[in-house]
Amino acid sequence: MARPFGEGIAARLIRLAAAALVASGCAVPAGAAHPLLTEDTGTQGLGNAQLELMVDKTRDGQSGNTVREHVATAVLSYGVLENADLQFGLPHIRQHAHGALGRHASQGPLDASVDFKWRFFEREALSLGLKPGITVPTGDKDRGFGTGRATWGALLVLSYEPGPLAFHTHAGYRRNSNALGQRTSLRHVSAALTYKATERLKLVADFSADSSPDRADRTSVRYRILGFIYSPTPSLDFDAGLKHGHGDPAADRACLFGATLRW
Repeated sequence: MARPFGEGIAARLIRLAAAALVASGCAVPAGAAHPLLTEDTGTQGLGNAQLELMVDKTRDGQSGNTVREHVATAVLSYGVLENADLQFGLPHIRQHAHGALGRHASQGPLDASVDFKWRFFEREALSLGLKPGITVPTGDKDRGFGTGRATWGALLVLSYEPGPLAFHTHAGYRRNSNALGQRTSLRHVSAALTYKATERLKLVADFSADSSPDRADRTSVRYRILGFIYSPTPSLDFDAGLKHGHGDPAADRACLFGATLRW
């Protein structure tokens, strides 16, 4: 028998919010160069700072219901060493769901993140980095906007940049302590290609896979992204991308927009 619309939407929203957490703070770095999910080993340099403002507009449909999300995220990075950054991220989500029997809207902050990014090895075009971090339970767990507890994790990052074409990849683990009955061990792997077409324009492609936070779901949450980064000046970037998801609870598709300011 079909579930009432309200019950199905509430459960779907919680699953989507959990997937949003995976995508924005649980297993994926808050500081990856938007619209990429894959981290690189680049740092700001001692005393330099960077502010990223990002909006991801997501649409997902299932069983006659449609869910739209707007996730806005601000990430501040500061160079505490020449090869190390401290990063603070705060995402906010707005959700709208509708179907044959009704509508539902909700919004609020997701869990905030604090990360430390350290590039510990460099040799010619190859570099390695480590990025441990925590999330702070600033989101409302009852609406699926947070885990209800602090989580911790780390990424091992590799960048290879021999010329205009560059390759980045990372693998990570998140100890997803939570009060929602979600899976507590989350794994993430991601890879990206970037191509510097001109001095100002970079084309990017990204592929990622995450453990689903849903204990009953044995499939991975997978995304692919195509986009670009345009830099009118060395201190300012604009970016956009299209993201397609595969597997439940991955969202069907998303439009990604961002701006980055350095000083």
